[in-house]
Amino acid sequence: MASAQPDSVRASILEEQGFPPDHSPRGALWRAAAVPGWGQFYNRQYYKLPFAYAGLAGGGYAIYTLTQRYRLFRDANLYVIGRNRAEENGGGNPYEQLKSEYDEAVVRLGGNPETSNVGGRQLRDERDQYRRWRDLSILGTGLFYALTILDAYVSAHLLSFDVGGVALEVRPSGGEPVLAGRHKSFDRALGETSSWNFNGIGIRLHMRFR
Repeated sequence: MASAQPDSVRASILEEQGFPPDHSPRGALWRAAAVPGWGQFYNRQYYKLPFAYAGLAGGGYAIYTLTQRYRLFRDANLYVIGRNRAEENGGGNPYEQLKSEYDEAVVRLGGNPETSNVGGRQLRDERDQYRRWRDLSILGTGLFYALTILDAYVSAHLLSFDVGGVALEVRPSGGEPVLAGRHKSFDRALGETSSWNFNGIGIRLHMRFR
């Protein structure tokens, strides 16, 4: 069964794995919080780095793209507001410089800027939708970053845990057609070895707890 170790035993376990005796979960925590992936690097779990960077890069790209779309439809809506006011009160459109954004928004909605007259309601709906998606992407990316920090902290803790009392063995079985379970003596109070066997089609899972 996994268990925490005293400081002396913990340091010995860390040294056996090639880590300095002062390797700590707190050190992994602040490193992971300071720089993405630094906590995983500190724990020497290099295989996690591509996943951490890919997740953060994907979140950052989504935030950037959705922000651009939100601004596009926001500016296009401002152009329509100015155009409507100019038609009602006379004079020019104070947002005439946003005409190119309006044309691009119309194209993205499947229309033709020369013939289509997209109204403000549709543009506002698109603006609000992209803003919601942008905000959700920011939240999701923040949660992912928090998970990388938590992963570094927990992994640093597990480096000094003793899991030697748990054994797992997977081997082919005879392929019984029905899933069955067989329990041998289970008396942890007496310190006896216990085992569970789960027999299925083509595979057997054998676990031992000491």
